[in-house]
Amino acid sequence: MVELVSVILLITIVVAFGRGRFIGSGDFDELIHRNTILSLSRATQQAALSRGSVTLEIEAIGSNLVLSSIVSGAVSTTRSFPTNEVAITAGPAGSGTTCGSISSTITLNFDSAGEIEAVDDDGFPICLNGQSSLCISPAGFAHQGACR
Repeated sequence: MVELVSVILLITIVVAFGRGRFIGSGDFDELIHRNTILSLSRATQQAALSRGSVTLEIEAIGSNLVLSSIVSGAVSTTRSFPTNEVAITAGPAGSGTTCGSISSTITLNFDSAGEIEAVDDDGFPICLNGQSSLCISPAGFAHQGACR
């Protein structure tokens, strides 16, 4: 009986540590992309507080999607995401909560209160792999989940 329990325990430990090799990196890549976008969006909003003239730009450059935080006309932070790892789409600013491909530069301007200018009451959606993953609310706060 002790041997049987030992074998089951050993198999459980091997499966727990080896599971990551069999699952693939797609879920992990999506998690990293989502957290990076959330972090950059929140940092951009914080930079805008009491300063204004802060912009978050999203543009497709080749096979990459590039997010840039621009403070007073100068690029403050840039993050690049390979689109072959995670499909990132977004909604046009001020036009509902559906996501589509990004064919031109999307610009979100933050005012000195940290709010996004010219966005409808639903917010600005960002989708990862076709799912509503992130929302930047009209108040400028980026959060996980779909826009309402």
